[in-house]
Amino acid sequence: MTMKRIRIDFVGFWPGFEKQDNLISNLLKERYKVEITDNPDFLIVSPFGNPFSYMKYDCVRILFTGEPLTPDFNVFDYAIGFDHLTILDEQGYNRFFRFPLCFYEVDRVKKHLHGMKYDQAREVLQNKKYFCNFIYGHHSAKGEREAILDILQRYKRVESAGSFLNNMPDGKVVPFTEEKVSFLQSCKFTIACESISYPGFVTEKLVDPFCADSVPIYYGNPGIETEFNSEAMINLGSFSSLEEGVARVIQIDQDDDLYLKMLMAPKLVSEDYLDRLYEGLREFLFRIFEQEKEEAYRRLRFYVQKSHEDCLKEYAHFYDSAEYRMFKIIQRVKRKIMK
Repeated sequence: MTMKRIRIDFVGFWPGFEKQDNLISNLLKERYKVEITDNPDFLIVSPFGNPFSYMKYDCVRILFTGEPLTPDFNVFDYAIGFDHLTILDEQGYNRFFRFPLCFYEVDRVKKHLHGMKYDQAREVLQNKKYFCNFIYGHHSAKGEREAILDILQRYKRVESAGSFLNNMPDGKVVPFTEEKVSFLQSCKFTIACESISYPGFVTEKLVDPFCADSVPIYYGNPGIETEFNSEAMINLGSFSSLEEGVARVIQIDQDDDLYLKMLMAPKLVSEDYLDRLYEGLREFLFRIFEQEKEEAYRRLRFYVQKSHEDCLKEYAHFYDSAEYRMFKIIQRVKRKIMK
């Protein structure tokens, strides 16, 4: 049977992103002959590039966001992100699929989210060198990260090994690579605080400590316990105050049996959760790409909607101009002077 050829491209993704080898392209290769081209019929968009750069493409647009960014369905035909959204098309299918970025690395996530046996948990505990870590490059939106660190450090030293609020003896910064996971493995607890508390938004901040056998002290998604097992983490959002949550951390730190119980707990609310999630993403993508380009459009392309799109296209060209690049240079110089 001849595989259907599909013409796609990716724009706005993070540094190091491989267009030929990523979650989406690999899923599509199961059914289609995938051609990466500068003139695509389908464009997969992430928000890390120049603002509105995707507006230069008049093809079908699919947003894949790793940030708490609610899609504009006037310019995107489909979207994959954190929100809990239902945007039905004429056939009654949802144009949105919820897929948190923390599950992006399929094999790694599946390998580490089961609970461990007692003997294994005992060995993990014996190899812990530090009480807790705090590895971040910047502050959180409302200061929760800093507050959690401050309260915890009144009890014990926390290894702050990121570039933000670093307290390491030699000023060493643990990079956001495999070295970070290795460092997390040496810590009983990890402060896992999202940049913002936003419904549905959950990132590697929670999954990384799970993969390193470090108990997360979590703050962020208020609905986190609908997907992750509350017995495997300390969800500060479930307490009446940060101080009350930290009191629970202290209790667990001083009781090995409580700590081992958390290591042994499965990390997700159900064993088949990830399988169902990945299968849902696969079906969502296949439903899009089974259509020809003209059939696959969902955004309206006339009247007020067309004016909205044309306006954003003008912005895209501005953000690509020499004038805008000069403006950015001037802004950076101003910030340095102010510092």
